[in-house]
Amino acid sequence: MRESVQELMRDEEFRSYIESMFENVDEKAVKIVILDAASHLKDALASYRLDNDELDKAKDLFEDAFKEYREIGQYENYLIARGWVLRVKVIKGSLVGKELVDGFRQLYEETFKEPFEHTARYLSTASLILGNYLVSLALINDVEGIRKLPEKHWRVLNDNEQVSVLTRLMLNALLIPRGGLSGELEGKLGVNPEELVDAFGSYIHRESLPALRVALGIAKTEDGIKLCEEFIDAVCIDFVLAVKGNSVVVKRLREAIINASKNSLKGFGFDVESLINEFRGLVSGLDGRSLVQLIAPSNSMARLALMLRALINGNKELAKAHALYGVINHKLLGRLFLEAYKECKECCDLESESFRLALAKLFFLHV
Repeated sequence: MRESVQELMRDEEFRSYIESMFENVDEKAVKIVILDAASHLKDALASYRLDNDELDKAKDLFEDAFKEYREIGQYENYLIARGWVLRVKVIKGSLVGKELVDGFRQLYEETFKEPFEHTARYLSTASLILGNYLVSLALINDVEGIRKLPEKHWRVLNDNEQVSVLTRLMLNALLIPRGGLSGELEGKLGVNPEELVDAFGSYIHRESLPALRVALGIAKTEDGIKLCEEFIDAVCIDFVLAVKGNSVVVKRLREAIINASKNSLKGFGFDVESLINEFRGLVSGLDGRSLVQLIAPSNSMARLALMLRALINGNKELAKAHALYGVINHKLLGRLFLEAYKECKECCDLESESFRLALAKLFFLHV
């Protein structure tokens, strides 16, 4: 289409389409329309390639997209697509250490350059890019670099609640084992259970939400049961009773989780019998409080948040169960959860570079 601009300008229907968006129908306007369509299509195809674990193809498409977004002045889309190029490189394992930090620092500096836009969309984009940069610093334990961030930038992180909570959980997981979390920074990075539920409540199965609030210490058992009154069946109350420790309900819940995982893994192309046995062993050792946290998430981002919380609180068996449960996702997402599980299988050592990187890959896929 780029080679047929003059011909397109003579097309009456196409001209009327351009006139609906631009005052003058000239070559510049036509080029912007074509590049806008092309960049959005490449962006969508890049996401599809990424989901299907075709990382090189995804990276190349994101690179083409961000160049076209920049050419037509769609700055937020340009920043997001350029960020995806870096994130795909991290997931692929070709961007690590200082090079990783330098890449995200450049994007961060470009995002927060003056004058800084304060539109809702730009702030949400800036929150995401700031989260990327902070985690890249934490991966090399650059605590001083994190401390030096301007206070006004810290406030931007909270403009996207889910990004903020997941970023702070990730920073806790990476910094605490290496003694990098103390004083003012500890206060900034803390995530209380109420915040977590507020951020990811829409990604928690509704019937398990009252029990999750009880499990995280936000609500008392009787309050959880009262919250279940809106549900017709008794499953919501069963979940609350499981948190309380009702042995009959806990046993029934364990069996249901194991059976559900077996059915979900049937379609995988590799031998999953050993994984199912390992998952059965993990679930059999979890109490009702942990079981409810395991089944609560309805998407992978909420699961990653609860998995990181379990690691931070030393509940390694629950963290491993979350990782294995995440494997039921196909293609890239399932592979990354499986990588995290394998690195966590023995002791979930947050000092281990390979485990830290496995968690980082999951983080950068979501943020």
